[in-house]
Amino acid sequence: MTEQWQDQKGMITKVERQQRLKHRYNIFIDECFAFSVHEDILIRHRLFKGEYLEETQLQQILYAEEVQKAYVDALRLLSSRLRSEQEMRARLKQKGFSPEIIKVTLERLDREHYLDDTLFAEQLTKQRLESQKKGRHWIKQELQQRGINKETIHSTMEQVNEETEFRMAYALAEKRYAGELRKDASKARRKIAAFLARRGYPGGIVSRVLSQLPAESDTEEDWDELEMLVED
Repeated sequence: MTEQWQDQKGMITKVERQQRLKHRYNIFIDECFAFSVHEDILIRHRLFKGEYLEETQLQQILYAEEVQKAYVDALRLLSSRLRSEQEMRARLKQKGFSPEIIKVTLERLDREHYLDDTLFAEQLTKQRLESQKKGRHWIKQELQQRGINKETIHSTMEQVNEETEFRMAYALAEKRYAGELRKDASKARRKIAAFLARRGYPGGIVSRVLSQLPAESDTEEDWDELEMLVED
């Protein structure tokens, strides 16, 4: 039990709803403020005026309050975007929750389908491909960094449409290097090959893009250099 809750046993003499946080209540014991709890904890543990609290009850309430707080914090994080299980675990740990509290919270989120690494991988892949024009190699590496398992990554990558990926890469290259292609196609093509490789496009996609871009005077040395840049 934390120092804040020590020696707080006694009769509940007042229950007061907080003004700023409508779902939280201040509990007074023997006319003195003792602690605050979420509304769910208030109801579950019958923290009403006239109830007498023993120390063991306070320990249970404290634990329930920590579990509830972790759950609410997790939902708040999920309100902005989906997160992988590894990301959620790291954020809750960063907020100071114990391993036991984190475990309980993740299990509840999983039961309620708030955590779904398969859905997370699919949505991140779509967003990176369509909005950021990133290739599958980039996306695969990011999914690995976010703790997605190999099987899920593999199945997600199999769903990436090669034609869609090619169109994204081609449009990106043409838009970024249109001027340079008109001035010096060979030089621009080398830049494009390196640029697309850095963005995670597979060598086969890069080769297809290059094959459909202007090529005025590529020498044998130019092709050798391009082949090195687009190797998977």
